Amino acid sequence: MRYNSCTSKKYKKKEIVRVDDVLIKNVSISNIDNVLWNSIEKLYRVNKDFVRLSDKLESDIGPDDF
Repeated sequence: MRYNSCTSKKYKKKEIVRVDDVLIKNVSISNIDNVLWNSIEKLYRVNKDFVRLSDKLESDIGPDDF
């Protein structure tokens, strides 16, 4: 059986791409987790601020204001 250099090079390229894909997936998953966590924290803070503002507005508004 003859050794074909072209097929071995293609195989090596596929292996390299495969390893890169796995690394990119691992990195992107951790980055997505961080982004999601940060956005959830920001939404929680914004919701707390809205609750605080609505509490203040409710106490300031009386029946005579309408």
